[in-house]
Amino acid sequence: MTESCDVRDELVAFHFGACDRRDDVERHLRTCASCLDAFLAIKRDIELAETAAAPSPALHALVRDSVARALDLVPRPRRWWERPVAFAFAVSVVLASMVAMHALTTGPGAPPYAFTTRG
Repeated sequence: MTESCDVRDELVAFHFGACDRRDDVERHLRTCASCLDAFLAIKRDIELAETAAAPSPALHALVRDSVARALDLVPRPRRWWERPVAFAFAVSVVLASMVAMHALTTGPGAPPYAFTTRG
């Protein structure tokens, strides 16, 4: 980087997309190898977190809980009426299938109970 480079203070903001002079920094990085090297070093440090402090376990737990709530992964407590409704639905499905089987297997055209031979 030469003494005339004035984008060095903008490199971190440029990385995060918060730079007011984004076009100027992009143009400068295409022409200045030392500023490009400095930007890549900053980018590597930020993305690999080699020089940053690790987040605390409390922050990890907070983020994990927030994501779980946002994705609805936290099981909600059952309501008192859900189990009887599910049981009633299951019973009605079984009864409906029994009635359908009875209607299909009785009356004219029903399958025979035993094979008969003509003799």
